Amino acid sequence: MKKVLRILKSIIFLGILIFACLQLNNLFIRKSLSKPWDMGNKIGGFFNESEDYKAMFFGTSHAYCSFEPLYIYEKTGIKSYVLSSQKQPLKITATYVKEALKRKNPKVIFVDIYGGIFKITEDLGVVNSYSDYLPMSLNKLKMVGTKVPRGFKAPALFPLVAYHSRWDDLKDEDYHFDKKTYEDYLKGYVLLKSQSQDFKKDIIKDKEDFLKSVASFDEEAYLKENLTAIDEIIETCQKNGAQVYFVKTPIYSYSYYADNIKVFKKYLEDRGAKFIDFNDFSHEMGLSKDDFYDPHHLNVSGAEKFNDFFIDYMKREGVFQENLAKDKSWLEYLRTYNINKS
Repeated sequence: MKKVLRILKSIIFLGILIFACLQLNNLFIRKSLSKPWDMGNKIGGFFNESEDYKAMFFGTSHAYCSFEPLYIYEKTGIKSYVLSSQKQPLKITATYVKEALKRKNPKVIFVDIYGGIFKITEDLGVVNSYSDYLPMSLNKLKMVGTKVPRGFKAPALFPLVAYHSRWDDLKDEDYHFDKKTYEDYLKGYVLLKSQSQDFKKDIIKDKEDFLKSVASFDEEAYLKENLTAIDEIIETCQKNGAQVYFVKTPIYSYSYYADNIKVFKKYLEDRGAKFIDFNDFSHEMGLSKDDFYDPHHLNVSGAEKFNDFFIDYMKREGVFQENLAKDKSWLEYLRTYNINKS
C-alpha cells in the first residue's frame, strides 16, 4: 500500500512540476507581436482558428511572404492559411502538415521547397521560431524527439530553458498574456512594403556564408533528410485525402538556386508528385526588382502579381473555381489589408 502511495505522490508531483513549467513557458516565451513579423499571431493564431480552410500553405519565409490568403479569397472565395516559420527545415514542415491536417480539412496543400535547396543551420533562433507557438501534442513530442537537433531538444520542449534570462525584460503583457488572444487577420501572410536598404544598394549580407549554404544543400545526410521529409509530406497528404503541390515561389536571387531546384524537381517527378517552379513564369507575372523586398522575398506589390498568376494557374488546374467572396469578417479583413498595404 505504501508503495502505491509513493507512486501516486510521484505522479502528482510530476504533474504539478510539468504544469508549473508550462505556465513559466507562457510567462517567459517571447510573444512576437510586433508587425510585420508577428509570428506569435501568425502561427499561434492558426491554432485558435475555429473555421476550416480549403487550401493551406507551408514552408519558410518564402511561403509567408508570397501567398496572400485574403487576396486569394477576394478573387476566388476560397479560405486559406499560411502556416510557416523562418528557415523552417522540410522535416519540420512535414510535422506542421501533420498537425494542420489533425485540425483542419484542406483539400489542397502547397509546400514551398526552399527549406531543401540550401543548408539550414538550426540555431536556437530557428528552433524556437518553429517550436515556440506549436501547441503540445503527440506530433510535437515526436518532432522534438526525432527531428530537433540534440542540443536544442530541451528549449524546443520547454522554451523556459532558452528564455530564463528574460526576467529583467518581462513586461505587464507577459504576466497577463493569454495564448487564446493570438490572432492574425492576414491569415499567416507577412506584408512587406517597398525594399530593404541593403537590397536597394545591391548588398547581400553575409554573402560568403549564403553561397556556402547554397552549395552545401546536397551533402549526403542533409539531402537524404530533406527527401525523406518530402516522402513524409506526400504520404501524410495521401492518407488524409489532400492533394499536394510542391512549389518554388519567386525569388530575385534565383540563379543561385537554379541547379538545386532541378534536383528536387527530378526527385518529385520520379515520385509522381506535382511540382511548379513559378520562377519559370516571372516574365508573365511582370516581376521586376521593384517587386522584391530583398533578394529572397516578395514585397506586397510583387506578392499581388504572383497571386494573380497563381490563382489563374490553379483555376486551369481545376483546383480553384470562381466563387463569391461573401463572408463579412473576411471582407472586413480585406478592407484592413487594403488600407495597410498602401
